[in-house]
Amino acid sequence: MNTMQVFAQVNWIAVVLGAVFSMVLGFLWYGPLFGKLWLRSIGKKQEELSSNAGMYVFAFLAALVSAYVLAVLVSALGATVWWQGAFLGAVVSVGIGSMAALVNGIFHRMSGVAWLLFALYQLVLNTAEGLVFAAWRL
Repeated sequence: MNTMQVFAQVNWIAVVLGAVFSMVLGFLWYGPLFGKLWLRSIGKKQEELSSNAGMYVFAFLAALVSAYVLAVLVSALGATVWWQGAFLGAVVSVGIGSMAALVNGIFHRMSGVAWLLFALYQLVLNTAEGLVFAAWRL
């Protein structure tokens, strides 16, 4: 299979569901699950946070791009069993995502707890998406 075929043979239903899962997981992760810890780690109170619809549109588009790229990697590397996809998602998350966030966090003076919460969120997200992308091939 050539490079262009790998990009074309992505399961778009799984990619869109991965992006939706990212938004739901983010809501739960930074809300009921770890919201209070996250707020303390960034030195903010709930009242100090503001958001608008545009932020969520861009967050969804970023989640869509991220899910698509992971789906391409899963396909390109031939992961066809759930655990292969989960492992690949975890490796990508730790090796690329978390390290990029660590460097960014160092220069923005992010607390270790805030970085760890973000890194663990990404690890759970990418591991789950990788699992689905490997197992669900149409």
